[in-house]
Amino acid sequence: MKLRQLSIYVVCSAIIGISISYSDLYLYHLMLIFFIFFHVLEKKNYLYSFERINLKSSKLLIPFVIAFAWYATSIAWSENLIYSMKYLFYLFCGISLVAVILNHNSSLKYFERLFKPLSLLLVIELTIGLIESLTSFQMPISRYSDLSPLFGKELQVVNQSDLFLGIISSPPTGFHWDTNEFAITMMLTVPFFLCLDNISIKTLGITAVTFLVIMSSSRAVFFGLIIVAFFYFIFIKKNIKSLFLILSIILVTSFAMIMLLDSNNPNLNEIANTLNTAFLYLSGDIDISGSLKWRRELLDNGISALIDSKGLGVAAGGSVHLQEKLGGVDGRFTSMHNFWAEVLVEGGIIFFTFFTFWLGFIIIRLLKISRLTKNRKIKYYSSSLFLSISGFIPAAVSSSSTIYYFPMWILFGLSLSIIQIFNKKEKITDKLSSRS
Repeated sequence: MKLRQLSIYVVCSAIIGISISYSDLYLYHLMLIFFIFFHVLEKKNYLYSFERINLKSSKLLIPFVIAFAWYATSIAWSENLIYSMKYLFYLFCGISLVAVILNHNSSLKYFERLFKPLSLLLVIELTIGLIESLTSFQMPISRYSDLSPLFGKELQVVNQSDLFLGIISSPPTGFHWDTNEFAITMMLTVPFFLCLDNISIKTLGITAVTFLVIMSSSRAVFFGLIIVAFFYFIFIKKNIKSLFLILSIILVTSFAMIMLLDSNNPNLNEIANTLNTAFLYLSGDIDISGSLKWRRELLDNGISALIDSKGLGVAAGGSVHLQEKLGGVDGRFTSMHNFWAEVLVEGGIIFFTFFTFWLGFIIIRLLKISRLTKNRKIKYYSSSLFLSISGFIPAAVSSSSTIYYFPMWILFGLSLSIIQIFNKKEKITDKLSSRS
């Protein structure tokens, strides 16, 4: 088996994620172990792939090495060694995924060889989500499936909705156990539909994803969709008419929300109250209940602990130990349920600042590439990835924790790959220009 082909299998297994797993053991873990052993056993391939092809790409991995080193160092002040080691394992799996992607994508040709099967899997997941939303079918691994205990997962009883033609359905989860992570994944695909030239596929894809986000009832992901649409019209289209169009969409959406405020359908009512709830929540004028209530309590606990640590952070995995020590919010929630708060509380102010600047660099670099490149394919990928990361920033708030959310790591890997490919092409162009 060729090394590059094995790399594709590893990344695809990460997209499939928890849908092929038992308890905490995923197909991805087995594929990653096989990948590592393949390198160790095949000395020649190992030396060729890592020392020749991707010596340059290793520089792009330096921020990840710094992140791992920082969290490993934080064990020194960790109050729970087991949680810290578990967190480091999560980081190792995520960083390894980024490294596999960078090692594979040494050129645009190889980037597309990886992108095509990933796209196919995401379309399959989108289709599964639609089936789950419109029928009584549920993926066996879903938290709402009666079969999930057979795979070592916890079953959650949920109030199902009579949505279409009297059919009972539960929130869609696709390849994920949780509906919020599924919604984030679908949101990440929207830019790739938006930047297509084919109007039919673009419209069909955006409509389907928007519907799934609504059925998932995720406020943060819905905000992510708005950010993606706004940035698309402002930064990608760069047209005055587009500004009026986006404002019109916002007005129509706001009007629709007002009309649906008293909807009897819980999913439609949830999304309809998004803007009003957000404004009242931020101003502190709302009587918080449900998810907003315990999310704020989790955040308050985390910030208090961060202050007590003098800004150093509570160490890798420390936020879970912290919430457990306090008895758990609402008697059951122990993770931060806010990725950015998790990074801040566990990594501390210094690392959070470093991570924020790094992510900002990636976003700005992708935007610049989309404007500078003359290659249509690179322009498409850089524009789409720029929008995906931009939308991910607010959407990540909805997930309990994205440190083990593989699509995020794939997003980072693909983004760095495009930067690597563009830089390589620019150097070739500069050499040719200097010779002439």
